[in-house]
Amino acid sequence: MLIDQKSVDERLVRRGELLLSLEFLERYADELEAMNRGKEGRPFTLTNSYIVFFGCCTLPFRVSLQAA
Repeated sequence: MLIDQKSVDERLVRRGELLLSLEFLERYADELEAMNRGKEGRPFTLTNSYIVFFGCCTLPFRVSLQAA
């Protein structure tokens, strides 16, 4: 049985598509509360998960932080 490798690759790979999980949004408030618990001074407004998500969105497209 011969397999056309190119057609298999075309079906399995969607070029330019980026799949991200947005599950971190469900627990955003809990994570932010935990980060600020016992903290002195100005409270955090962004969670670590959000910063990682933002990096995943900007780095592949070479978007500068000023443009974002």
